[in-house]
Amino acid sequence: MLLMEYKNSKLQSDINNPVINKIIDYINEKSLDNVGQGIHTINDNFYYNVIEMNTTIAENREWESHKEFYDVHLILEGSERIQFNYLSNMNLEEYDAKNDWQKMNGNFKFDFILEEGDLLLLEPNDAHKTGIIINAPAPIRKVVFKVHI
Repeated sequence: MLLMEYKNSKLQSDINNPVINKIIDYINEKSLDNVGQGIHTINDNFYYNVIEMNTTIAENREWESHKEFYDVHLILEGSERIQFNYLSNMNLEEYDAKNDWQKMNGNFKFDFILEEGDLLLLEPNDAHKTGIIINAPAPIRKVVFKVHI
């Protein structure tokens, strides 16, 4: 897991992470302001999903992790709570290879808040539950980039 502020992306040269660098380069070239909801494919190894939703209680959200793609979340509007744990601490269920979705159950090790402009890289061993309320349900707009491992 790597958490950073997008507004400090000019410090990108100090971050030796090719996934983050690829996404920051893409964002700097393309505006995400008017991109519609849904999946936008750049190529077979790189796509993103624009999501607009209301945050909800943790019990309404599912744990997940991914084997084939890194998840990189960028909050465009609003804020959300994310719960995190290591995959090794979770009770794994079936893996959906078509959608690269590892379902699981378990408790969170810690949680944190993503706010507008925060950029979060999640790796395959990072179990996460997103879209959770902070104080009350609220709308968020975010982009989840998927970069093939």
